[in-house]
Amino acid sequence: MINQLSNSQTESLVSISGDPHEYEPSTMEIKKLISAPVLITGPSELNPWIKKINFQRSKISNLKTVSILFDQKDYHLYPGSNGEALSHFWLYPKVYCLLKNKLEVDLKKLGYALKKNSPCDSSKPEEQLRSILTKIKKPIILTHDALLPLFLNMTNNQSHTIVAIKGSGHHEEANPESIKKMYNALDAPQVIWIQETGINIPQNIINKIRANDIVIKIDTANSKENEPFSVISELTQKLTPFAENRP
Repeated sequence: MINQLSNSQTESLVSISGDPHEYEPSTMEIKKLISAPVLITGPSELNPWIKKINFQRSKISNLKTVSILFDQKDYHLYPGSNGEALSHFWLYPKVYCLLKNKLEVDLKKLGYALKKNSPCDSSKPEEQLRSILTKIKKPIILTHDALLPLFLNMTNNQSHTIVAIKGSGHHEEANPESIKKMYNALDAPQVIWIQETGINIPQNIINKIRANDIVIKIDTANSKENEPFSVISELTQKLTPFAENRP
């Protein structure tokens, strides 16, 4: 959406590979972030270090900052979720549409306009994923919990074993509770592992993948330009062969 700003030159000031939660900006990037005439930042739950950047910018006159704020009351969009997981807003259609609308309002206040202001529809990608997930009977193990609230809400938290290994907090690692849930899921003869690429998962966890288990690898850190829900669409496509029609 930022690339659709009219009469404006935009530039990405950081180069992030993998989960944004794990990223720390370099000294050069910090200088660019602090001095940029206009800076648009994502939710602080996604990049906690941005709070310090914004504080430093507040001391300099004539700088404009647009922060995409994520309010705790927005958690109701995916009940039982947390800000760290939902801050992966491109994985959560309703959150994406909410933040997109907020950003458009803030940009308009600063005098910026979008070349194309298309409506944001979150229903289609969610319905497609829900249709597949409700037909999957095998336990699902996520190597990272960025997708956990989405999966739980798509299945109404019922009749599914869905486990996340690694947390979404800044540098958050697997905890004993998640490891225990993983072992319980592995009591099933076959499970589906959804392995997020670019996420550092301990080798002892990867070693638990059995020869007959199903492994789906997906890059959840990047969505295609002008296709905000491309990750969800790709995931739905990869899960489709494992949907079962039996009750």
